[in-house]
Amino acid sequence: MAVLRTDGCADIEAEPRRRSSPLRAAWATLPALLSLVTLPAIATEGGGNSYPMGVETNYNGVMLPEGAHWFVYYSHYSASHFKNNAGDDNPQFARFHLSADAIAPRLSYVWPGATFLGANIETRVVQAIASSDLDLALGRPGGLPPLDRGGHGTGLADMAFSPVILGWHSATYHQTVGIDSHLKTGTYDVADRVNTGRNYTQVALFYAFTWFPAPGFDINAKLRYATNERNNATGYLSGDEATIEFSGGWRITPDLSIGINGYVYRQTTDDEQNGRPVNGNGNRGRVNALGPYVYYTLAPRLALIAKLQQEFDARNKPQGTRLWLQARVPF
Repeated sequence: MAVLRTDGCADIEAEPRRRSSPLRAAWATLPALLSLVTLPAIATEGGGNSYPMGVETNYNGVMLPEGAHWFVYYSHYSASHFKNNAGDDNPQFARFHLSADAIAPRLSYVWPGATFLGANIETRVVQAIASSDLDLALGRPGGLPPLDRGGHGTGLADMAFSPVILGWHSATYHQTVGIDSHLKTGTYDVADRVNTGRNYTQVALFYAFTWFPAPGFDINAKLRYATNERNNATGYLSGDEATIEFSGGWRITPDLSIGINGYVYRQTTDDEQNGRPVNGNGNRGRVNALGPYVYYTLAPRLALIAKLQQEFDARNKPQGTRLWLQARVPF
């Protein structure tokens, strides 16, 4: 048996680091939105992730100027499908609908005067407050009515902490490499149907780049590989996870940009419980997403971005839609 979870969070644009380079941005990781009810086993623990897929799709290779920078994120996730190992709606669910919201502040600090191998050094921390509603019923044989397993939860999500990020910059190509972690700090009770924490730590390495191939155009991607700690309350070990987040944009005016964004997610190793592959096949999850975004600069230190991501081709996971609203604020 597993604990179902779905994620959501946001990212944000930033002011240019150098006057000679195009408009660019940077943003952070955020803990996942929710974890849910005891169910038949599904990809990673409950089909969810500590890392919010799709958070870093734009300008993820660019590091902010030296000093402290504040951001506010909002995310909404909605799904009415939970796909099984074959990519079909899970027949064990007589009814499924998930709605989740999160809001989070992020502090990003680029250490003044600090460099390593020619790179600037950044530290990030994000703490989300999450709320989720699950409408879930499990089918039963023999003409019995479906078994209700829905619920609601509100509380702290697991804290996202990136202790060291290195950033290199040139006129048209920017890159970052660093460590992501999601700490076991969120609200969790193994007896609850809905939790906002996952009760285990995740650690990941990532590489991201932003490329300006021509004036007004940008291409961005982040490659991330994560490993998970065992959930001691359930004995469940979620498999390793690989994510590619990406975007391509066109700057219509100096303040307005539009483009597409999305992600590709693959679980690369099996889930295990009590030393055995879960559900006989390891419950490896996968999902893709694609959608539009709009970015607008209101002031030198105030920028807004809205993103939509429609998921497809899911396996052992929910399949739904994410809406992201993010702002860099001049605190």
